Amino acid sequence: MKRLFLIAAPLLIAACVAEPGTLPVAPDLRTADVFTTDGYNATIVAEGLNNPSSVCFRPGDGALTICDSGNGRVVVIEDGRQLPIIEGMTTEYWKTLEDGTKAFKVGPLSAAWLSSQQLAVTDAGEPDGKETIATWHISSEGAAKSNVKQRSNAIGPTTKDLKDLGEGNLSGMCLMPDGNTYYVCGQGSDAKSWVLRGNLATGHLETAFSADDNGIAINSPMQCIDWRGNLLVVYSGAGGKDDGLIVEWDLETGKPANQWSIPGIVDPMGIAKVPGSSNRFAVTDNNWLLTGVNAGSVSLVTLEDSQEARIERVAKGVFGPVNCAFGPDGRLYVACLGKTYDGNEGMVIAINGFRK
Repeated sequence: MKRLFLIAAPLLIAACVAEPGTLPVAPDLRTADVFTTDGYNATIVAEGLNNPSSVCFRPGDGALTICDSGNGRVVVIEDGRQLPIIEGMTTEYWKTLEDGTKAFKVGPLSAAWLSSQQLAVTDAGEPDGKETIATWHISSEGAAKSNVKQRSNAIGPTTKDLKDLGEGNLSGMCLMPDGNTYYVCGQGSDAKSWVLRGNLATGHLETAFSADDNGIAINSPMQCIDWRGNLLVVYSGAGGKDDGLIVEWDLETGKPANQWSIPGIVDPMGIAKVPGSSNRFAVTDNNWLLTGVNAGSVSLVTLEDSQEARIERVAKGVFGPVNCAFGPDGRLYVACLGKTYDGNEGMVIAINGFRK
């Protein structure tokens, strides 16, 4: 594996002078400080983010879109700048540590473009049981003029567990080919783990797939994607344990069609199909630790019909990788928490070298 160090570039000095209402973005002039396998390379494409949680791409121009979760906003990258298109979304701290310190600030955790001016966003800064999916009209005049056109209902408790307040920390949203149905991962009580289904036309959100109801003990679904007419979901399992799982849900029966264990990937949080391939996926390993950020990794995972997974490590030393998606340029874009939570040390890196 080769080490790619942060390399300063003179042009970055000019890039750090931002217009009002924008923040600087590293314009593909620095390599990321990670180990990459030969044939791959990683580049910083955005930084100065607070617990960034997901990436997607605007229809038409393919502009990188980032949920800057801890800052309660969504930004796009245009002309080498981070331009806010949504601001002022509610945020909350996910946990309170034993010493009373509040940790891991979250706001919008996932977004999906419906058109070049319509963006669905998970309002994940609200308390569990009160989170909704907000459909925003994105104004060409900027964040101040963007507004919510529709909100889904929230999902309350689904068990009798007193700790079950309903679904929250909604993440890993996937818009299906019909342009109307979407799926999103819920993080409510561990008593029952849910993937939710939404209808954009009606605004209705409902429970869809429960791992627990189907004999799957691994919880914490993190990201879902459309695959061969079904839904592929990555489950991170218990933090810090090597128990991650990928499940293919049959959309007709509502039952698991296949499932793959992914040994060596401790806390998988993102999955994206390699463009042009049939069964090869990039998977991020967050290597979760609530009290700090561990160095994680990115792997190339091949899902075999035998329900065996072949795993090739692509990059190591990636601090806090979460959601990922392939861009129009064929690179894998990975939202990374950075070396500490709750500051502005988060970034998005792009990894080049994936093949069919």
